[in-house]
Amino acid sequence: MKLFPTKTFTAELTENSSTAMAELKRNTDITDSLVSDWTKKAFRGQVGENGFKVISSEIGRGAIYVLIGKFSGKTGEIEIRIHSAFKVMFSIIMLYPIIVFGIITYDNGIEKAVENIPFLIIAGLAIRFVFIELSFRFISNTGIKKLTKIIGIKTLKTRHNNGNRCTTR
Repeated sequence: MKLFPTKTFTAELTENSSTAMAELKRNTDITDSLVSDWTKKAFRGQVGENGFKVISSEIGRGAIYVLIGKFSGKTGEIEIRIHSAFKVMFSIIMLYPIIVFGIITYDNGIEKAVENIPFLIIAGLAIRFVFIELSFRFISNTGIKKLTKIIGIKTLKTRHNNGNRCTTR
């Protein structure tokens, strides 16, 4: 199990990759930094002839994930991962149960802190699997839908960690 979730897709385009990348370039605010900013375009980032690395231009939640894609002809691979800045922030949030354990130990002694270990483990798991995982799933789905519409993805298949594929769209 990874600490931070990722999604990998194989995609088949309706047009060739050069047409899709040109369309993505028209809808992307080209910048070297993957930082949210006000723009009328759908994405921010870098777009090349056969690949891209972009974030959504939505202020607040668009920069949580990064879309990275490489295409050749009509097929390619898209990876969605959590942005590095948000990995740092989420790591700090996941440290909260450990910090709380330290505070309880300092204030009430080790016996009281040990009594709270089950609660702290549940809190840590909730942060990882509810807060981080669910937010990544919902927010990345909006990004992949937007990307699908812009570059014209005909079929999109999820690639699981074990290499198996299943159709999702």
